[in-house]
Amino acid sequence: MPAANSPLLPVLRTRSTDDPTVVAEQQADDYSNHLVPVTARVGRWQLTMSFWSLLSAMVWLFYGALVGSLYGTRDALIAIAVSVVSYSLINAVFARWGMHSGLNSTLLSRRMFGAYGASLTALLIAANTTYYAVFESSTLAVAFQHYTPDWDIRVWYAIVAVCMLPLMLGSVQTWMARLNSILLPLYVIGIVAAVVVAAVRVPGTAWLEFTGVVPAQARALPGWLLGAILYMGIYLTMPTTVDFARLARPQDQKFHRRVSFTWPFYVWLFAVNGVVGIFLVRAVLPQDPTAETGVVQALLATLGVGGLVLIVVSQTRINSLNYYQASSNLRRVLNTVFGVRIHRLVLVVVVTGLAFLMMLTDVFSYLQTALAWQGVFFVSWVSIMLTHYALVPSDRARGPEFRARRLPAVTWGLGVWVLSSAVGILLTEASWVVPWLKAAAPLATVVVSVPCYALVVKTRTGEPRSGLDPRLEVADPGGTWLECHRCEKFYVALEMDRDPRAANAPICDACATARRS
Repeated sequence: MPAANSPLLPVLRTRSTDDPTVVAEQQADDYSNHLVPVTARVGRWQLTMSFWSLLSAMVWLFYGALVGSLYGTRDALIAIAVSVVSYSLINAVFARWGMHSGLNSTLLSRRMFGAYGASLTALLIAANTTYYAVFESSTLAVAFQHYTPDWDIRVWYAIVAVCMLPLMLGSVQTWMARLNSILLPLYVIGIVAAVVVAAVRVPGTAWLEFTGVVPAQARALPGWLLGAILYMGIYLTMPTTVDFARLARPQDQKFHRRVSFTWPFYVWLFAVNGVVGIFLVRAVLPQDPTAETGVVQALLATLGVGGLVLIVVSQTRINSLNYYQASSNLRRVLNTVFGVRIHRLVLVVVVTGLAFLMMLTDVFSYLQTALAWQGVFFVSWVSIMLTHYALVPSDRARGPEFRARRLPAVTWGLGVWVLSSAVGILLTEASWVVPWLKAAAPLATVVVSVPCYALVVKTRTGEPRSGLDPRLEVADPGGTWLECHRCEKFYVALEMDRDPRAANAPICDACATARRS
């Protein structure tokens, strides 16, 4: 290979520090289409508070209440315990992978699905976080309408969308963490107050004895297993873990592996929130335990206006993450598929408009169907990613190859993902499928995706394309910045490549990706 800056190659323009233009630009975009250099990583509490905005979503209380209402409190508690353990173990792997590589979930999955195929990851995350933004905003609108019953709910949908917008414009590097760290104590105080008030009004342990509205003889599988499968519908947290873990500083990785992304987080996310949801709904709405808005009604019944304040705090915290993820991943899709680059803050406005339109469709009416479908896709994604991690040890340390020019547009792995997801959706929706198999549809996607992708790895997945590589032309590819000939900005050498369309001039991955469109 020719040496760096040889007469045969365009000269590499280098620098040993960040490009100030890139730093300013990425303050809002958080390197949504780039590898995150070590110099752009954020402090431990800044990252933890940003990621932990997930903790206060009403959907986690709803999940606990739903599983408890369907299969009984005791089976729900077992399902929650199984979920805490499984999520903690799986996300420990994804957190480590994201922290070591500096890659978001889309770039990390390019090796498995192809430069274009991986954009399906971003599309699904954008779609699902937009859906969750709709759910959480609708919850807030329902809470406000409780005090203005004569108002059309659509008026509150519009008010919530407009008022939430200014608070959704932050990024992990700016004030997203500050917003959530201020609101977190208010959320904790509110939840504790709601539980105390409900316990005073409805003393005793009768809520623990509830056996569920689905009789034991009508269950295709044990209740605890059905509940655990229902919790698999939120595997969206796995790629979300990668998207946040990539921003961790090397010196903080041990802390994040022990605290931010593992069992303390999931004990709170599922166990604390789930038990609170079960208790509140059973204590306050014993005659209507499966109401979609039961958690909202329970909070308003126990705390009154204080419950409304709690819901506002909760929805502000979680929607800061929903809008951040939706806009960041939508930006990745637009760059990869259409070669279009739009500022992330503009896309926040777009997501807000989409969320408002979706609110008009009554999101609660198709909640369980949406959760089932998204669960199938993300369970398959997780299965394929973990299979690759286990079978390709060379891709573990610093992450797999992700540069667009060195990978095919689509891979056989994408075919496995689509096939296994289609199988899961078919089992979920087809009327002729036996009940136990229909209930186990997410598990069926694992059974299909793992061996099929393992076969792909052994027979179809070769090494990425080789060629002139700027990484090999500098002494420290993680600490050297190179100028891209297209955008004329400097990015860390780890993401740079040579552009054969421009006499092998250096090109950043975002520009190389856009050039494939």
